[in-house]
This record gives sequence, structure tokens and C-alpha cells, in this order.
Amino acid sequence: MNFKITLIIITYILLIADVLSAIPRSKKIMSRAGKLILPVKNRSKIFFMGNYLWALFLPFILLIRDFRPAYEIIFCLVSVAGAEMNTRDFITKGQYGIYENCVIANGVTVFFDDIVTFPILNLPEEEQEKYDHSNLVVATKSRGNENLIFSSPEECKKATELIRNLSKK
Repeated sequence: MNFKITLIIITYILLIADVLSAIPRSKKIMSRAGKLILPVKNRSKIFFMGNYLWALFLPFILLIRDFRPAYEIIFCLVSVAGAEMNTRDFITKGQYGIYENCVIANGVTVFFDDIVTFPILNLPEEEQEKYDHSNLVVATKSRGNENLIFSSPEECKKATELIRNLSKK
């Protein structure tokens, strides 16, 4: 088999494995989350399906057009990385909110015991005004800064107060 076909087959195997891993990953997160305290707005299903279709389409382009092997590898890596980012978001689809032990928003899950601080909230008031009021930046021990994006500034403010109380930070 030639390099391109092998690369495409490996890419599709990784894409399928990524999608199939969504169910156990979701169960693991939700088993640790605890009871839902405050639900927040979710993304639409069209967003997720569009991202998966794009990830499936990228390797297919290699059958239509010839590129250098380095570009072919990049196409496949982008496809797998995009599908993984989408799966991370998809596994918590419909379950965005503040839970007893974590917050799930825009595909990001942050457990309260992993929170170190809230960088923007530590700035002076006039500096805080420069940042998006729908976005809460959380510094974590394991993954650095995480952006929790909410649908409105009001939802973000309510969620921020609750997260700070539950995380005791």
C-alpha cells in the first residue's frame, strides 16, 4: 500500500476511536461531577455535526489532490486534533452547568479542587473592565488557564459567584 492510503486509513481509525471514546469519557466526567446546581446554555447540535463532518472531509481531500507527504500528514493531524477537540466538547453536550464538584462550560470541565485562582478577578476594577464579561478565566494546577465562556455577562456573573463559593477561592 502506498503512504497516502495508509495515512488515510490510520486517520479514519483514529477518528472512529475518538468518537467511540466519547461515551466512557462522558460517564467518567459525570460520575465525578456531582449534583447539578446551576445549568448554563449549551451549544447547538449543528456546531458539533459540522465539526465532525469537517474532520471526516479533510483526509478525503488527499484522495482528490496530491500534496507533499509533510502536508498530507498535517491534513491528517489537523483532522484528528479537530475531532478530539470536538469530542471533548461533545461529551459534555447538554450537561453544561455548575455542579457540586466542577463546572462544565463550552466543552471545558474544571474540577474545583484543581482551581488555583481567577487571574482576571485579581486585577484592579478598571483593568477588569477591559475583558469580556461573558468569559471567566480560571487558573488550574493541571492545565494552566482555562476559559469558561458563558452565553451572557449575567450568566457569567452568576456562575462566577457560585464557582468561587464552591471552590472556596
